Amino acid sequence: MKTREFTIKTESPNVGFVEDYLFEDLEVPKEYIESLKIYNDYVNIKLSPSKIYFNDDWYVNLQRVG
Repeated sequence: MKTREFTIKTESPNVGFVEDYLFEDLEVPKEYIESLKIYNDYVNIKLSPSKIYFNDDWYVNLQRVG
């Protein structure tokens, strides 16, 4: 199932680390992030409603870690 919202569990998340991981390691384009919320033990990511990215490598990688 294709989703536009992901929750990634973390241990004491750091804003800089989360952004580096998403944008540099997973190569998620910033223009597709609708919201990014960081909580005590997880990160919630909502993507824009566009359907054009479902087959992109970064989306597949995000599904694997989400």
